[in-house]
Amino acid sequence: MKKKLYHTYAMDERYAEVFKSDLGWEVDLYENDILLETREVHDKSEGYAEDVAENWVDGMFDIKIEEKDGSFYGYNEKSRNYEHGLDD
Repeated sequence: MKKKLYHTYAMDERYAEVFKSDLGWEVDLYENDILLETREVHDKSEGYAEDVAENWVDGMFDIKIEEKDGSFYGYNEKSRNYEHGLDD
């Protein structure tokens, strides 16, 4: 899928990039140069996507990152195969 960059917004440690993809508008939201989320606003207008980007850099909303115990691959998570005492 192709994405074309249309706008960039930045303030302090936050910035946002507004793209037009084959599906519609998308906004990449960054903080401290880490991509936290891509907001897919495919059915909205360019102006709406720009508002999302501007609101992000102005601090109008935050993104909560949920941290999970264990590793990326899910180790240390209990499953149906978990046996108490053996897998602790």
